[in-house]
Amino acid sequence: MNKPEVKRGFNSYSYLWEDLAVCVVVDRLTDDGVGELSFWHGNGDGRRLLHFARANLLSTQTCSQLAKRLRLNLDVDWDTILTYVCTLSLQECRKGEPAVEIWPREGDTLKAEYLLEPILYLNQPTVMFGDYGSCKSLISLALAYIVQLPLKDNLLGLTTWENANPSLFLDYEDDQENFNKRWSALRRGFQEQVQAAMPILYRRMVSPLYDNVEQVQRLIYDNKIKFIIVDSLGPAARGNLNDAEPAIRYYEALRSLRTTSLTLAHCAKDALSRNRTIFGSVFFTNLARAVWECKAEGEDPTIVSLKRTKANLSRREATLGFSITVNEDTSTITIEKGDLKDTSLSGELPLALQIEHLLLREGPKTARQIAEALGKSENTIQVTLNRMEKKSKVVKLGGHLWAIKAEGI
Repeated sequence: MNKPEVKRGFNSYSYLWEDLAVCVVVDRLTDDGVGELSFWHGNGDGRRLLHFARANLLSTQTCSQLAKRLRLNLDVDWDTILTYVCTLSLQECRKGEPAVEIWPREGDTLKAEYLLEPILYLNQPTVMFGDYGSCKSLISLALAYIVQLPLKDNLLGLTTWENANPSLFLDYEDDQENFNKRWSALRRGFQEQVQAAMPILYRRMVSPLYDNVEQVQRLIYDNKIKFIIVDSLGPAARGNLNDAEPAIRYYEALRSLRTTSLTLAHCAKDALSRNRTIFGSVFFTNLARAVWECKAEGEDPTIVSLKRTKANLSRREATLGFSITVNEDTSTITIEKGDLKDTSLSGELPLALQIEHLLLREGPKTARQIAEALGKSENTIQVTLNRMEKKSKVVKLGGHLWAIKAEGI
């Protein structure tokens, strides 16, 4: 028996013994030695399947039973073949990533790399969380539309790059029909900028991402996916979300996908906390590289604020505002950049901007009056005013009043 020709595919290994016209394929092999084995005999179009099994390659008893079963179809030395296949496959599967030396590079900078600036870090996990009705799902679809084209001059005011980035939507909450309706309506909203229709890869999900990671890996590999959206975190992680383990397993699965991801999540229901967080374990926040909080108000249009609450690879950017208009008569959803200034979401803006908008709208005020209007402590307002004064944004008047500094003064 000669040595086989070995080919490695995506999480699969193929062994061909040309002298025996025997081929063994090992697929979906896990670290604990369980995989799918298919046994073939013949060449070219005449090749026929001898047997298929999901087996533990570490089990001597299982391999012996397989060899006995296979000898009924073809009398070759299956014990030697299985020993070779099992040993080499497990060695390759467990190699993992090698340790590498990291040397300083002259050209490196601390500037973050983005798939879509400033929302999506390149090849890193991002989470967007908010209450029901915060429009986070629609926002995520608009992001996918922009990065897929890519649409550089988009109405949302976001920065994307030259390359098209095929996207994958993993849906744990809805079904294909409803998703298709939203994608079609969104496409009509982009129609003035883009004439041609564009598909997105969609998969309806029913079990946790960790248990489906091999199938998703294959979708990413076969379709050259660069961006995935997971809607939503609860069913995708499964288990007691307040425990650390579901979060760790979820991010382990995301990490293995090696692509940019956006996970949609719900808010923690903690009335005692001033700062809203992702529902579940703190590890859902800790293991993400970026976290955005989504809020919405009103209808026709709906105004949405997107506030970054965590930024591992860059400074926290100013809160983003979007305007969403849903026209049921034409089945069109239009999303564009919006202004939060005169809305109830203005409190999501940086404090300096809130002060600036208040003074522009209502005229000079004292620090105490500003604090009462914005629901902040007077000390916090005073510190912010002092910083704004140094940047020539405001000026102190008589009677402890503060005002916007006029141009040329």
